[in-house]
Amino acid sequence: MEQLTLSIKFTAGPESKDRFREGLITLFNILKSEPNFINATIHEGIGKPEEFLVYETWNDTMDSFLKRQMGKTYMVEFESLLQELDVKREPSAYKPLASFGTHNL
Repeated sequence: MEQLTLSIKFTAGPESKDRFREGLITLFNILKSEPNFINATIHEGIGKPEEFLVYETWNDTMDSFLKRQMGKTYMVEFESLLQELDVKREPSAYKPLASFGTHNL
């Protein structure tokens, strides 16, 4: 199966960063049970606690991922949270080229 890596930078406002952080962690506690999910790491900006970088890997293609995941109830709720809190999102998608260390293909 093809692998898909998503790198998404989120920027929340100072007043909403804590609530967004909780929502993001809640989301990934659900996503980790999905059959095509491999792993994810959520990073918080050093000196920029309103910035978050999510790095996630799936056994999926981009088209299949979008069809399979984005319509699920928890994703619709997360999308609503992004709008409610006015969180900015900058997504990027990648396919593996080479791996080193503990993230072997």
